[in-house]
Amino acid sequence: MVRLWDVATGRSLAALPGHIGAVRGIAFTASGRMIVSGGLDGTVRLWDRNTLSLVRTLRADRRYERMDITDLSGVTEAQRTVLIALGATEDTHSHPSYRWPAAARPG
Repeated sequence: MVRLWDVATGRSLAALPGHIGAVRGIAFTASGRMIVSGGLDGTVRLWDRNTLSLVRTLRADRRYERMDITDLSGVTEAQRTVLIALGATEDTHSHPSYRWPAAARPG
């Protein structure tokens, strides 16, 4: 949650709910009309400074984009398939027809 404070009095002026977990940064836009917050939930939120209303939430569409899961162990084939569908990559050229167990993997 984002909280706005009156620095002179120490009073809380407003609470802007929306982030799940910690908020890592806050800034005003150059025009001063918007408040921008970024949180550990992977979102950036834009707030109207005058109305304190949420204008827009930005989030990465593909969190696993270009993540190399070639040596990933402990997941089922279904989970691996989902990760690839979400943008992960896997080097299947080394052993395309056989997936070596982690302990026996050559090289």
